Amino acid sequence: MAIPTVIGVLVFLFSLTYLLPGDPASIMLGPRATPQMVAEINARLRLNEAVHIRLAHYLFGILKGELGTSVWSGRTVASLIADALPHTILLAVCSLGFAAFLGIALGVLSSAYSQRKRGQAVTLVSLLCVAVPDFVAALLLMLCFCVYFPLFPVIGAGESGNISDIIYHLVLPTLSLAIGWIGYLSRLSRESMVEVLYSDYIRTAKAFAATKRQIFYKYALKNAIIPTITVIGLGIGKLLGGAVFVEIIFARPGLGRLIVDAVYARDLPVIQGGVLTASLLFILANIMADISYALVDPRIQYD
Repeated sequence: MAIPTVIGVLVFLFSLTYLLPGDPASIMLGPRATPQMVAEINARLRLNEAVHIRLAHYLFGILKGELGTSVWSGRTVASLIADALPHTILLAVCSLGFAAFLGIALGVLSSAYSQRKRGQAVTLVSLLCVAVPDFVAALLLMLCFCVYFPLFPVIGAGESGNISDIIYHLVLPTLSLAIGWIGYLSRLSRESMVEVLYSDYIRTAKAFAATKRQIFYKYALKNAIIPTITVIGLGIGKLLGGAVFVEIIFARPGLGRLIVDAVYARDLPVIQGGVLTASLLFILANIMADISYALVDPRIQYD
């Protein structure tokens, strides 16, 4: 399904110039556009050519890695994405990695003590985490740790090449994105674990006097974690293209902020290239999640 999905995304992005009301060049240039400027944009973006010629040129350019040139900065879209993408990848991987580690651990703990106050407290915390949007968490963390207790920097991604400074600037954005996913993965892990713990093979393991640690981590968790892997795969793709609010709040130069700035500037080539990159990363993350099933559960075989 990845191939038709990519084709659908390419057709949609190519159709943006026809879906926008009015003349695309006039929209990008704004109300002060002169006929000479409109003609220049039409020639640069090939808007005055036939549809099939433009489509062929667009597809061949994508195959060659040419995403066009920014209308305003004059830089290639590929170079703009290459500058912004590492920041978003780092933020998404750190956020989801931290959320997966803590969320799965809390889910297992909650399932182990589901009928006790400890398990109920974990369930309550996970529900509170799910209820907090990432931009609200970002503002609250900024208020707490940048205003009242100035322990972390407010904006930026850190000095390039300085690993400690990059990590220092990464703490609050990572927590902002991770909070909601911690609660969601905790709930999902708990429900999966509770379902697996009532399986026949778990009762067999208990009959053979397996320890509680063996039952939970050696037998139950491997099967219960499969739905979580699906969500993690979706989460990586979603965070790569959707960490917009956090990147804007903390002024991080990521892919989401690049797309939003391009929308404000009406820079169509950058919008097309950014959305295409985010879509491809989302599809790739889902494919990797599907393949990883076989590593977790050896019963799953692929042709």
